[in-house]
Amino acid sequence: ALATLDVMSRTESWSQITKTGEAITQRWHDLAKQHDLKITTGGLPSLTNFTFELPNALAYKTLITQEMLNQGFLASNSVYVCTEHTQEVVDEYFSLLNPIFHTIKQCEDGKDVMSLLHGPVCDSGFKRLN
Repeated sequence: ALATLDVMSRTESWSQITKTGEAITQRWHDLAKQHDLKITTGGLPSLTNFTFELPNALAYKTLITQEMLNQGFLASNSVYVCTEHTQEVVDEYFSLLNPIFHTIKQCEDGKDVMSLLHGPVCDSGFKRLN
C-alpha cells in the first residue's frame, strides 16, 4: 500500500487525470459545436460524460458504441479517465469520434439512424425488473 502511495505522489496521478478529463470534456463541446449538435456534459473530470440533447439521443449513443467498437475502442458517452489515457490515446479517440459525429449530424438532417444500427438501441439506464 505504501508503494502505491509513493508512485501516486511521484506521478501526481490525480492532477493528470483531472487535466485529461477536463480536456476530453472541452473537446466534446468543440466537436459538437463543429457539427452543430447539442450536447450537455456532466460528471467529475475523472468520470466525465456527455448527452445529446436530441430526440434520438439513445440511438446516437448506441451508434457511437457500435462504430467505436468497429475501430477497436470500447467507448460510449462517458470516460473513466486513468493515467493510461495519454494525449496520443485521446487524440486517436477524437479522430475516430469525429466522423461519427458527422454521421449523427446527417441523421439530424434526415438520414435514418435506425438503418445504421446493427442491433437494438441501448437502454436508458438501470431500472427495476418487477
